[in-house]
Amino acid sequence: MIGRPLPDRGGRLPIHPLRLTLRTKLLLVVLLCVGVPVVLMGSYLLNRNEEILAEKVRETLKNHLFRKSTQIDDWMWQRTREVTRWSASFVVFEGAEALTLKTGDVARAQRDLNEYLASVLGHYQTYESLFVTDAGGRILASTRNEQWEEWANGLLARPEAAKSGVVSPLHRSSFLGRPTLLALHAILDRNDRTVGFFVERPDLRELQLLLNPAEGDPAPEFWLLDAEGRVLLRTGQVPANPGTERLPVVKPAPPEEAGPVVEASLPSIGRVVYGVRRLAGPSGGYLAATVPARVAYRSLDEARLRLWIAGLSALVSVLLVSFFAARSLLRPILLLSEGARRLSRGETDVSLPVTGSDELADLTRTFNEMAARMRDARQRLESQAITDDLTQLYNRRHFQETLEKEMRRGVREDRPLSLLLLDLDHFKQFNDRWGHTEGDTELARVASIVMKNVRTTDSAFRYGGEELAVLLPSCPKPQALPVAEKIRAAVSARPGRPAATEIPHTTVSIGVATFPEDGQAVRPLVDAADAALYAAKAQGRDRVVLAGHEAPAKAAGG
Repeated sequence: MIGRPLPDRGGRLPIHPLRLTLRTKLLLVVLLCVGVPVVLMGSYLLNRNEEILAEKVRETLKNHLFRKSTQIDDWMWQRTREVTRWSASFVVFEGAEALTLKTGDVARAQRDLNEYLASVLGHYQTYESLFVTDAGGRILASTRNEQWEEWANGLLARPEAAKSGVVSPLHRSSFLGRPTLLALHAILDRNDRTVGFFVERPDLRELQLLLNPAEGDPAPEFWLLDAEGRVLLRTGQVPANPGTERLPVVKPAPPEEAGPVVEASLPSIGRVVYGVRRLAGPSGGYLAATVPARVAYRSLDEARLRLWIAGLSALVSVLLVSFFAARSLLRPILLLSEGARRLSRGETDVSLPVTGSDELADLTRTFNEMAARMRDARQRLESQAITDDLTQLYNRRHFQETLEKEMRRGVREDRPLSLLLLDLDHFKQFNDRWGHTEGDTELARVASIVMKNVRTTDSAFRYGGEELAVLLPSCPKPQALPVAEKIRAAVSARPGRPAATEIPHTTVSIGVATFPEDGQAVRPLVDAADAALYAAKAQGRDRVVLAGHEAPAKAAGG
């Protein structure tokens, strides 16, 4: 009976109010001051992480769309430029006029026209065939058996045919039994009257390669649409009947070039994130890019789980520390609460003082480690945004920013800036022969060599594809030349006599331009270096050419 409360005079046991110990009160204070901010911070970080990932997906999709649409537009414009140039040939004009009006030596005109078409086709493997028709579409000359089809009659009446040229949408040809594409330009006589048309039939495999899935995470799937949103090409594959299936996406309203990146469910595809961009080339239409939503936001679920584990671990640690704490815990707890609030505001330079060696000190160290991880994560994210994953060089976007900054500095300090543009020679053939995995390895090797042969004050970039760029601040052209030659020689150097099965190394061609003598703005300077690079290619590759110099700076063999 010892310790049992005694009943009162009425025989009832006394009822004591709920008693909270000081330790319990401190626990409640900790829960309010630390637990709530930690939960809010975790929720904020989850939401912020979702916003950042969604923005990254949108930006990645927009960048892919911009690059692909530019490539397709360039490809289409190249077709019209070539057909315009060839249609103006004297041989074409004279032959078309003779065959149409039956004047002069018709047999010779027929022979000359066929030989001219065969000669052009022999130099341009982009086309299946070339042919010339009269004003009504009748075939006058061709590189193979050709037939004019009724679906293409509308192209002849378009006014652009006599100006910049016309490119047809993809259409199934009953003559060929498969989809095809035509580009044509009117052949004008001396009075600017149409006497016929010069017609190209491009090989669609080159266009299919342009629409192959892009590299990156996530990798989008591309769709080439006509003006009505019907599918002409899908991820490098031509449908059997292009223009019959409709992709129900929201197209950009004029005069907008690109619509917003949205998430939606599309028939036969499922839940995707997609964007649409208007094509500015002569073919018109749109380019769409889609990424499955589960792929686009896969890292978000992983990040959510990690954040929940970290948040729960931190909360459990706080509860354990507070259970064994005393009055002296109040000040460190307030410091933790303040640090949590600073983190929730986005301040990652948080470092709390660690005193003692108890559980609260451990919690403080854990908090500091968490802040450091957040700070490192932000720095890694910023670094990843400007770094190419394959070569570990800076990317194209950072190149643009760095070049503009260095040119402004060059103006302020009156000092030169040299730009090297490097391109791996015969890299497409290398990829075709050895595969893209070895191609990536070779590209990484060249990037490593470039980094080893430049100063710490220089910057190297992956400019695009197999093209690299190097910025040499305070380096005039005479000093940039030895640097370029050193890089070229290091890339082409062989460690020894290669075995018969050893994968060969590539070589590089380099164009050198210097600010301000070769260009006083970004575009002219890049164009000057690019022109020098193409001159190096034209002069035999594996060499360096200076901008403004027709002769190569060093003739290299191979």
